[in-house]
Amino acid sequence: MPRIADPPVYSWLLFILVMLWTGSLNAQFGENIVLYPTELEAIVKFDGTNRRNGTDSRETEWEAGFRVGQIGYVLDPEIAWFLIDIEPVYTRSEFDSSVTRQENDGELLNYLFQTNLLRGTPGPVGVNLSAQRSSNLNTGSLGSRYDTVIDTKNATLQWKNPAFPMSLTYEERSLDEEFRSSLNSSVTERDEILESLILKGRSSKLSVHLEHASLDDRIITRDQDYELDRANISHNLHWGRNSQLQSLINYYDRTGFNANERLTVDETARIQHLDNLYSRTSYHYQSITQTIENEEHGGDFELHHRLYNNLNTTAHVNINTRDSDNVDEDRWRFGLETQYNKSNLLGANVRAGLGATYQETDRISNLGLVDVIDESHVVPLTGAVILDRRFIITGSIIVTDSSGTIVYDEGMDYTVLSLSGDLTQIQVIPGVRIDTGDTILVSYNAQQLPSQEFSTTFTNYNFSIDYDWVRFSHSDSKSDDKLISGASESFLQSTRNTLTDLEFHFKLAGIDALVGAERRFTLSGGFESTSYTYRQLFSWTTFENTRSRGILWNLNATQSFTEQESLDTDLYRIDLTANWQPRPSLTIRPTISAWKRHDEGSVITGGRLDDEFISAGIWARWRYRKVDLELNYHHDRRTVDRSQDNGLTETIDDRLMFTFRRRIM
Repeated sequence: MPRIADPPVYSWLLFILVMLWTGSLNAQFGENIVLYPTELEAIVKFDGTNRRNGTDSRETEWEAGFRVGQIGYVLDPEIAWFLIDIEPVYTRSEFDSSVTRQENDGELLNYLFQTNLLRGTPGPVGVNLSAQRSSNLNTGSLGSRYDTVIDTKNATLQWKNPAFPMSLTYEERSLDEEFRSSLNSSVTERDEILESLILKGRSSKLSVHLEHASLDDRIITRDQDYELDRANISHNLHWGRNSQLQSLINYYDRTGFNANERLTVDETARIQHLDNLYSRTSYHYQSITQTIENEEHGGDFELHHRLYNNLNTTAHVNINTRDSDNVDEDRWRFGLETQYNKSNLLGANVRAGLGATYQETDRISNLGLVDVIDESHVVPLTGAVILDRRFIITGSIIVTDSSGTIVYDEGMDYTVLSLSGDLTQIQVIPGVRIDTGDTILVSYNAQQLPSQEFSTTFTNYNFSIDYDWVRFSHSDSKSDDKLISGASESFLQSTRNTLTDLEFHFKLAGIDALVGAERRFTLSGGFESTSYTYRQLFSWTTFENTRSRGILWNLNATQSFTEQESLDTDLYRIDLTANWQPRPSLTIRPTISAWKRHDEGSVITGGRLDDEFISAGIWARWRYRKVDLELNYHHDRRTVDRSQDNGLTETIDDRLMFTFRRRIM
């Protein structure tokens, strides 16, 4: 049972803080304890949203509290330094709509105690200790209850050996949580303790990280106990003229809930033969045991040659073998790559490259399922992400952010489209949680490809020239699969990617401008896509004088047109922002953004979809002496028009947020 007010747990912190405050806050306390000025500030936050989408609703949340921070030391900061930080907060929220009304009251208490002992002394050891608690109790007028307490304790012993400094850390993290959505609903509980013991050491050549962790899940119905052992050891050895041997071992063993075992070994040797000639030889081993067993061996040899500091040539040979319960695969390849770089060639920077690789693959398949975990993609301007594998089971797709902590929702953040050539596309929905340029991780199950032996020829070339105000680049890469034996050629997948880009960059009357156009062609099996993108970027500063930094304006406009066999997409986007600082203490940033997307094709229900989004807002921050005020307001309108009857939906959001901080001491 979580306990928000548990005096025995943190009363000793309050007692220490009160004792410290009884003396002078700017001088010595007694003869040994010295305190820095106490930090005391009051905090008030507000967050309110009005939403109109057929059913009007209003949601507000208030937070009020204060934070007390005290830093000090005993005898000397390098001998014993300490920090005490306490932050109690009261919250109140209301949700009101035509369907329901609910009020919630909450109490939050966060505290932190941290001390460093002997960190700057010439002695051989140092000690870091910390204790932290975060507690939250939230009760609603309809019987909802959210009660959670997180306690973290940490102790680190440091060995200050100049040749090989090491640290041994023990950490305990406990989570006690209860959740009930309404008065008559069942209670969901979590009660667990995670203990970790970590040993770290590092020198100029060797790095060691050893860890043991165990989770005790004290809810019998969940029973997610596990133990984890992890080891990471790396070694670097330098010799001769820029020669180096790198060794890396990673071991991971988890027993209990979600049991799996992994071992990775990497060895890489770089040998400098001549001033303009060196080789790199590497070996890679990986073993994974989870629902299936998978073992992989790989070897690679590269020979690099440089001519006149401009022409770099690389010859490479690679052999790889993979054995698992579902598939056994052997692959070998060899190739040649060359790249020419020339600076200041008649005033221009020139790059050109050419490469070719031949590969043979022999695959023996049991036609099971393949588990693809955390396949990484960067979201392009069009929001269309084509997954790597074919024959994907779409119901198994999971999309997260780059850290894996945020799980995105299908239908809200993205949609899944089935393309020709047995490919699958993730279509990001603009204006939600995923933006252009974000990295997403996609996990899914796919049907294993059948047994085949085939060859693949890879070719690529690229060229670019950058001359003051103009830049032009063109690149083309393709792969051609040829069946040697086994299942039919329909399971092979030849690819081609072509990118042509032209940019003009100039400055005129204080305006910094960039105008560009891009054509991107993609061919993958039976799937074909062509995109045309036009972009314009402008920035300029106005009203600049000795007292004001002026207004920095930025305008970004983009138009993109994509043609596919079963889907055509037109996208228009414009963003206008300003950054104005009339006084050093005041900053104002208004923004206006709009985009419109038109999809048409057989993969769209009803054949057509129009999506429009307009956002206008202002952010401001004012600092004056001990007062800090931050204001943020946004007005958003989104309209979605489907071709079916009554397919028009409109959502309008008005959101106001402000934070007020007042330093008292």
